[in-house]
Amino acid sequence: MTHAVTIAAAVAALLALTGCAGAAAPAPSEPAPSFTAAPSASAPTDPSAEPSASAAPPVMTDDWLEYASSDGSVSFRYPPTWTLEATAEPHPDPDELPWEAATLTAPNGQELLRMAQFPDIGGSCEAPLAFDVLAVEPAASMPFEQEDDAVIATVAVPIGERWEMGIGITSTTRSAGAGCQLYFVGMSSAHPVSMGTHFSMPREDPLWMVDSLDDARAYMETDEYATIIEILRSFETS
Repeated sequence: MTHAVTIAAAVAALLALTGCAGAAAPAPSEPAPSFTAAPSASAPTDPSAEPSASAAPPVMTDDWLEYASSDGSVSFRYPPTWTLEATAEPHPDPDELPWEAATLTAPNGQELLRMAQFPDIGGSCEAPLAFDVLAVEPAASMPFEQEDDAVIATVAVPIGERWEMGIGITSTTRSAGAGCQLYFVGMSSAHPVSMGTHFSMPREDPLWMVDSLDDARAYMETDEYATIIEILRSFETS
């Protein structure tokens, strides 16, 4: 279902990477993800439903390309029609490999996913965050909290009278509500690593704002959403 999650305590990002999933990503110029939204619902969401695995249409991946970080700790696959831009941030220890990032841009020119290695997250806050979990399924990567399982989550955060969608890899604890921000963060053998449409939510990113939960669910029926989910399913850490 879509169930509201209220978060009590938490973490705030120390990271300042650029891009879709960075700590302070620039607002994209496009007004919304490339989909035709369904009409807004006049009735409230059924509170008895539970979020489930994505029901996105199947995606052929035979010709997909593979990205792997230079240390081999992170890899994922992506369509050849998408553009990958890889960057690196110097590590404070000169004997260590740099922290790496990779941004994926869809054929329509929208930057939709970002992977980033980084040092840590931390901090605290008091304001609770409410969000709806629209879909969740197991993920291959090891989560940041080692006792948790990793999941691919599609969420919607209410912002004023609209909603911000987010899709990425997080932990069962975070997807159930365990902070005043939702982090799409996992762990490799070398670094913490984020993978998703955002590093954390909410971001008030115009690219991912929709008018209703029905609009969010309509996007979840598109080929673009199915491709995002398939990329996240291919994400692995070592």
